Amino acid sequence: MDPDYLDRHCDRDAVLIEQITNMPLRRLMHHALGVSEESMDLLTALTDRLRTAEGALADPATLGEW
Repeated sequence: MDPDYLDRHCDRDAVLIEQITNMPLRRLMHHALGVSEESMDLLTALTDRLRTAEGALADPATLGEW
């Protein structure tokens, strides 16, 4: 693998992140930049749980009860 690949990838992501106008989201994206795929999966799962708790997603524990 080209050793500069990761630097170029992160630089491109950083440029895209700077275009986000929502400051809390931008800050979160900066913190997540460069984390492993496993860590990104954990962040995604946590985000889904938070959205469910706030009513933005259906609760998987109650799906199909109706």
